[in-house]
Amino acid sequence: MGRLIYGTAYDGMIRFSLIDSKDIVSELRERHKLSYLPTVVLGRLTTAAGLVIPWLSEKETITFVISGNGPAGNVVSQSSAKGTVRGYITNKDFELEPNEIGKFDVKNAIGQGELTVVRDVGLRTPYVSKVPLISGEIAEDVAYYYTKSEQIPSAFALGVLMEKNGVLTSGGLAVQILDRHLPNEVIIKIESNLKNFSMTHYLFDNIPLEEIASYVLGVNNLIYEETNVIFKCNCNKEKAFESIMILELEDLYELLSEEKAEVTCKWCGSVYLFDKEDIEKAIELKKKE
Repeated sequence: MGRLIYGTAYDGMIRFSLIDSKDIVSELRERHKLSYLPTVVLGRLTTAAGLVIPWLSEKETITFVISGNGPAGNVVSQSSAKGTVRGYITNKDFELEPNEIGKFDVKNAIGQGELTVVRDVGLRTPYVSKVPLISGEIAEDVAYYYTKSEQIPSAFALGVLMEKNGVLTSGGLAVQILDRHLPNEVIIKIESNLKNFSMTHYLFDNIPLEEIASYVLGVNNLIYEETNVIFKCNCNKEKAFESIMILELEDLYELLSEEKAEVTCKWCGSVYLFDKEDIEKAIELKKKE
């Protein structure tokens, strides 16, 4: 479970959110059996998805899809207004050599490509937007999407700090300017505070989210709300059975000869098993289509 705080500042001219996502990223790592760098990559994007939960409409879900030419492949995270997140990465096990300062570059794992954002507000057709990846560091790319596609000047800071036994800290911060009349000196101050800002270092030092927000925004006595964000997938055996029904008849007969079928949810790693009777039912239904 992740703790999320959110609110506004400067008479509503700015909105902000911060999240401690350590537990969420740890669960992602465990469910998907991720190695070091895939945990960092997927953890950052899922943290970003968690940060925007307060800004979703009542029934909305938002999905971030990073499609790059790096070894990470596709990276996908989704959040809902109900306070849930989930995500997956194509390549679960890869590592890169550290850069000249000893850090692992997420941008080299992502490579060049695009960020697709799908906003489903419950209508027949979701809203889909695409922007090029401008850095591959994820925070800058998500901020660029909001600034370019939704015309909301934004800044994101995302981080996942790993150790040999797992996730040490993970979290993020998002700041958006809602009113262009915000004094320029406020913008300069926030930009200065965000320069060389490291969310994971603050969390490692056990600095509360409220204090981090006050420092970045330059405001004391912030008024904010808080909520919990959890990892939750909406998969079930019925939906897994529907995926079997997509197969052609010859493929179903092949499964029947094996007398079993197995479906793994890409979002959460849950495995659903189907026996001979289930496959026979699928075949009969397929014949009636």
